[in-house]
Amino acid sequence: MISKIKGVILSVEDTLVRQAGGEGVPSAFAEVTKLIRFLQLTGIEFVVTTNRPWTVGPDKTPLRERLQERWGPFPYLSLEDDPNMPPRPRAAFTEYILQKMGWTDTETVYIGSTENDMRTAVNGGLLFLRATWYADHLDYGFDFATPKDIARFLAVFCRREHLWGYQIVDGDFEYYAIAPFSTMKEAFAAYSADARSAAKHGLGHFDFWVGALVSSLYFSGIHKRVDYIAGYPGHQKASGNAMDSALAIFGKCFRSRFLPDLVQRHTTATKMQTARNSGVIVGHNIQLDTIKLNRTPHKSATDVYKASPLDKKRKTVLLIDDICTRGYSMEAARAYLQQTGTKVIMASWLKTINTDIERLGDYKFDPYIINNFAAANIAKVYPYRNYLTSLQAPTELTRMLESYVTWDWPV
Repeated sequence: MISKIKGVILSVEDTLVRQAGGEGVPSAFAEVTKLIRFLQLTGIEFVVTTNRPWTVGPDKTPLRERLQERWGPFPYLSLEDDPNMPPRPRAAFTEYILQKMGWTDTETVYIGSTENDMRTAVNGGLLFLRATWYADHLDYGFDFATPKDIARFLAVFCRREHLWGYQIVDGDFEYYAIAPFSTMKEAFAAYSADARSAAKHGLGHFDFWVGALVSSLYFSGIHKRVDYIAGYPGHQKASGNAMDSALAIFGKCFRSRFLPDLVQRHTTATKMQTARNSGVIVGHNIQLDTIKLNRTPHKSATDVYKASPLDKKRKTVLLIDDICTRGYSMEAARAYLQQTGTKVIMASWLKTINTDIERLGDYKFDPYIINNFAAANIAKVYPYRNYLTSLQAPTELTRMLESYVTWDWPV
């Protein structure tokens, strides 16, 4: 699956130049120019857009002229020059720009800084990369402290050949993973060890894994089908998910509300390795018997739903986990969510090699209370090797991680 970014929409205010005072901080503007050179060098098209006229310097030179003197010809679209262009933040603005540039929404990202930029990106369904080098206006979108950080994001995550290395799409059963997981197999070991360290110990390169997953979901278009996002809790009672903050940001970008406590761990679950060492039967029941759904999950840090948001009409929940082995965790959550009539899409960073996914059969139970199942009802087994969608994904992911760690401006 090939998905390379095609275009970037750039805002002006506190992104290219500082709002109060023209070009602003010289060192920051020099870095912005490096970002533009990077786009030009890599063949990523860009367009600068603004609702109002901009001038720079004591002679009030039009910003368009000053920038094109330094960067060469490029599209600069403003309401002043093109009254047919809908103003930001309307969704029609994004549609207009994409049509004019010949891009699709899943080939495009939006780089901006202000609340108006955020609303423009959200209304247009675009991934919002928030520039904070001139000013930090809001706690929204994926924030980048320097233009170099954005260039690295574009270079590492947005010019990929393989979005998913493993996927199952079988009727209402959907599961995706970026690549296989194994710390023992040499071809997978480096990135697998980093992912495990990030997921289990808060070490490794956590931001890399968030960026890899978010970009896969975005460029594959899966985000368009999602109403809510939920993470799978840790094995400890009342535990959350290490990716909560990142999932909340991703949800806001795409009008998919993140529900941090939708899936609740009511009883500490025995770890799989501990169960095996103790002779305990390992299976779905370790998860099925220790989770339930929260009827009134949080919609924000201080506000909760008065009734389950899943009960109104058929919704789609994107269920996220870090590393999947046999799918016991996510499949248990899927079984609970399906009791409400909810469609579930499952995704994880990685999928453990040589382990099959076991799909549960039909159940009828109350998902909002504690349940104890006599035995797991296995309806279907998905053999591991049948759903490897890209044998090159591990090699690409290894290169991506290496590049993320060492990336610098191209010479």
